[in-house]
Amino acid sequence: MTFSDRLASSEQRALTLACEAFSDATRLYQATPLSASGRKGQVDARMSTNDGPDAWIRFDVAGKHLVIPVVIKASASSLGAGVIVNRMRSRSTPEDNRPLMLVTQHVTPRLADELIAKRIPFLDTAGNVFLQAPEATIMIVGRGKPTLQRLDRTSRSTTPKGMRVTFALLTLPGLVDEPYRTIADFSGVALNTVNLAMDDLMDRGLVVVKGKNRVIVDRRRLVDDWVSLYPTRLRPKLGPQRFTSWAKDKSWWLNPEALDPQARLGGEVAADILTRNLKPATVTVYARGGLAPTMMSKAMLRPDERGDVEVLDAFWPVAAEDRWGLSDRGVVHPLLVYADLIMSGDDRNREVAQAIYASYMAKKNA
Repeated sequence: MTFSDRLASSEQRALTLACEAFSDATRLYQATPLSASGRKGQVDARMSTNDGPDAWIRFDVAGKHLVIPVVIKASASSLGAGVIVNRMRSRSTPEDNRPLMLVTQHVTPRLADELIAKRIPFLDTAGNVFLQAPEATIMIVGRGKPTLQRLDRTSRSTTPKGMRVTFALLTLPGLVDEPYRTIADFSGVALNTVNLAMDDLMDRGLVVVKGKNRVIVDRRRLVDDWVSLYPTRLRPKLGPQRFTSWAKDKSWWLNPEALDPQARLGGEVAADILTRNLKPATVTVYARGGLAPTMMSKAMLRPDERGDVEVLDAFWPVAAEDRWGLSDRGVVHPLLVYADLIMSGDDRNREVAQAIYASYMAKKNA
């Protein structure tokens, strides 16, 4: 029995979105919903609606793993702090040594103050959180109430996080048939995001089960779908910033000392490296943790909304690069280069994009 079998749809929705919001708000840590079946040796705690946790959340924080029991109240703000505190403390947790955490749609600043004063942990769908444990303390408050859209499984592979899953499946051959936890690790998303995205891909007939194996059956269609949505769904979430370079060497990006070791080149400069058949007019860099001071100084970058240097957040885990199999580790995966070139609308870029597809992606096995 999974937590979706035991929870009302509004509760499941709140739990899923709260875990995703935690990952978004912290940018470094992950939260994953767990059911009783996901807790070794744990009986189903929700035998009664008034006893025990509704589910658990596994928090991955700075290399530490915390499993926290949770009570889900989709609309807790209407109850008042006193009622919430009483209800939380009346729910027993015989199998857990940690206090119950409240999961809800939104915790207002006033409610947050009262819950923190009573040492009641909480997490909401806006990313507000109070978690106090021997391993870690995390407190984020004041985030506004999110405008929630209907959680529709049939579109979950095309959300920003769902697109990260699809990117991983397309760039790591064989990943589609690995355990969902492995897919989540190589996508940089919560496990439940993988569940929803994979259900969607199967509903759309893009991933099927053949014998005992999951496979991508229409790879070109999946690539085309991802590339067409990337400019509007995922790319705007990558914190794009534009600069102008005042460096005398206009090919400064070829100098390893000018780039952060964790930065990767995309777009036209990556296409030039991969094909030696394009004279770049723009520079695209995918970086981790923002623009490195070394790159800022070596390339003499100055903020400019119309600049020809664009820096975006790298959205894939570092570990994924080890499985890309690229001879040049300084560039992003060819799928992302292809998407950047197609997005430009330039005829020459499109021609080079098709060459990259033929060389690097057409023969990849799912």
